[in-house]
Amino acid sequence: MKTIKNYSRLMLLLTGLLLSSCEKFLEEKNQSSLTEDPFYNTEAGITSAVNACYAGLRLWYGKEHGMGLSETGTDLLLRGGDNKANQISDYTVDLNGGQTNIKDMWDMYYRALNVCNTALVRLPESPLSETLKQQYEGEVRFLRAFYLFQIVQIWGGVVLNTDPTEGIVTTATRSSEEAFYDVINNDLNAAIASLKEGKSLDGRITQDAAKALLARVCLTQGSQYQNAAKYAEAATLAKELINSGRYTLFNDYKSLWDMSNAEGSTNSEVLFYVNYTNDDLLNGDFEAVAGKGNNSHLHFIMVYDRQEGLQRSIDYGRPFQRFMPSLHLLQLFNPSVDQRYDGSFQTVWLANKAGMQKGDSQVFPEMAFGDTAIVTLRDPVTNEQANRAKGRYKIYDRNTLYRADGTPALRSQFIQLSKFMDPTRLTVAQEWSSRDVFVIRLAELYLIAAEASLQSSPNEALSFINTLRRTRAKAGKEQDMEISSADLNIDFILEERARELAGEQIRWFDLKRTHQLLPYVQQYNPDAKNNIKEYHQVRPIPQSQLDAILNKDDFKQNPGYN
Repeated sequence: MKTIKNYSRLMLLLTGLLLSSCEKFLEEKNQSSLTEDPFYNTEAGITSAVNACYAGLRLWYGKEHGMGLSETGTDLLLRGGDNKANQISDYTVDLNGGQTNIKDMWDMYYRALNVCNTALVRLPESPLSETLKQQYEGEVRFLRAFYLFQIVQIWGGVVLNTDPTEGIVTTATRSSEEAFYDVINNDLNAAIASLKEGKSLDGRITQDAAKALLARVCLTQGSQYQNAAKYAEAATLAKELINSGRYTLFNDYKSLWDMSNAEGSTNSEVLFYVNYTNDDLLNGDFEAVAGKGNNSHLHFIMVYDRQEGLQRSIDYGRPFQRFMPSLHLLQLFNPSVDQRYDGSFQTVWLANKAGMQKGDSQVFPEMAFGDTAIVTLRDPVTNEQANRAKGRYKIYDRNTLYRADGTPALRSQFIQLSKFMDPTRLTVAQEWSSRDVFVIRLAELYLIAAEASLQSSPNEALSFINTLRRTRAKAGKEQDMEISSADLNIDFILEERARELAGEQIRWFDLKRTHQLLPYVQQYNPDAKNNIKEYHQVRPIPQSQLDAILNKDDFKQNPGYN
């Protein structure tokens, strides 16, 4: 079986054909040619149609829009010095249906959904073998469920499309969230029945990935709607995958993110991933607006290259400074016992100006090439640390970086999230990374199992949390990382999810499903605390879609938005 990467050129050809006829599902445009093209009656055509269904994953994962919508406007990440969407991060008054990045995501998710619907219609009559038809149907049903899950979480009960869009569409009908989840659950169960178990070795969806996504879906339903049966289903699925023996936790959290382990197919923790390559011609998605390849490595990097002794480099990356950690996120870690702090953040930069000798810098005369140039501290600098640095390097400490209320004092220098950095890029200016995006890891399944079991089996929940925490402990600190049953509640689980999953495009969804979006933002996000309202738990429907329909009295903007 060829990998998705190897099919990308065919996929790009197909998506071009698809998008020529389904530009926006609500626009007045003839879209019926999609299902008439004889290309889809060939083995190459239907295979490319299935592969094109994967392209929508690359519109969200590893992209600036997706990261902003899923990580900022929460308790963990604030807008950096060059953030391009303060409406999203701060819930400002101009967050409305005219927001370009929300419009782009709406358009692209419905395009991806239409590609899936088309492939499902064409598969039964295709010339493929029955075995391959079954496999492909499982993959496409998974992907359709994923896109619908994203849509209903982001916008609520909006348009539920399960058939290819044909002809001129000028009306829209809302469906309930329950109707969305009915299709999502049915599709994922069908995918589980159609696919083979095992780890994906080529980027294609397997039964394991379908069970992992269904566990996440069931946890969402259990938490958001207080559904005990869904909690139980989530726990069962998570435990089954944990106990399968096919996946193992890394003992060294930092090495989990090393580029030598960046391929989802070989990383022992990864169940569901989106693959990327260093050849950007194979990083295809629907539109250039999404950005090139996986560019997550760009957006968490501070401006370091204007500091004494430092110049921009491949190792230290391009400082786009879009997102910075909140003080709350930094304070969630105990760096003396938890290896995830050092494994998640970069705190030291070494002078990298070639030929730099001691005395070359008037500011730091003791600095030479290879010496410490910058140190960032999450705590106030001590006298000992300040004396050690004097004349040698720059310190940015907690009091330099944040004011007393947690508001950033600086937004271009900060303690940067380093999980996604890629020192293997070919040039300093290269925007894309060959790093695969890890969507669901084994660690998340431990967290799902713990949360889903919290009410019905608290001792079991505690066991899952402590297993994960012992694995993430610094050597010899395993007992210090264990907690007691008295410590375990939903707030602790959310804190543990923050320590484990920060930046992995899930925090906004975590807070929404646990009904903690407003209280956590109000308590821990100084930029957004006075702006966030109850209606911000769904995003605005793009105004362009509302303008395109004729039944405006029936299909209206989500409440609260202008």
